Amino acid sequence: MNRNTHKQIMTVMASYSKKGIPFRRKQIKRFLAIFDDIFAHEPTLGERLHSVGRRQIIGYWERTKHESSLVRKEKCQILIRFYTTAQLDVKVPHPRSFR
Repeated sequence: MNRNTHKQIMTVMASYSKKGIPFRRKQIKRFLAIFDDIFAHEPTLGERLHSVGRRQIIGYWERTKHESSLVRKEKCQILIRFYTTAQLDVKVPHPRSFR
């Protein structure tokens, strides 16, 4: 992820990423890892945040089927929080629950 995209994400999530709250710090790391993965597998996006939509998020869920349902739920929560805070018109698809 390039420096500009990272700064945009951290600016949007500034109110969420407070010091001293380890779970939030962990969620921010997960969120950055999600976008790193999406940008690595979708080179046509050009690392633009407004270009990431439902199709890219569904592709991410398909690539991470092996994760537990709790981890996927927490990742979904941070994605929803980002898109509502950034006021982008993307409805985050929930991951399917796998056995």
